[in-house]
Amino acid sequence: MAQLQVTIVEAINLKKKDLFSESDPFVQIYLDNKNNKYTTKVKHNTKNPHWNEAFVLNVLTGQDILFVDVCDEDTIRHDKIGSLEIDLRDLFVKHNSDKWYDLPATYGKSSHGKIHLILEYQPLII
Repeated sequence: MAQLQVTIVEAINLKKKDLFSESDPFVQIYLDNKNNKYTTKVKHNTKNPHWNEAFVLNVLTGQDILFVDVCDEDTIRHDKIGSLEIDLRDLFVKHNSDKWYDLPATYGKSSHGKIHLILEYQPLII
């Protein structure tokens, strides 16, 4: 078992999902269990939100993908702005990463913005 600290720093140039207003973005992260999601606060009316929120996830053997969903909060249904999957296997060796990630559009034809994440991996000695 290990711990993964994920700091969701900020995003830039998020694709607008609402017709008449700016997006109200938030981020959800999870490993392989969609029932155990960690969610940032909603930032209202912006395409360049700053969160600076950190979450600690327990990583079990075999969990080597971090799922990241950037969404737009709406009253009835939240719209997905973009998603990505981060392969954690490199992090198991180098232990930390401070990086900007592209949020690809459907079929990778364009970008829906970028998100800045800091990942820190700490193996637990039992």
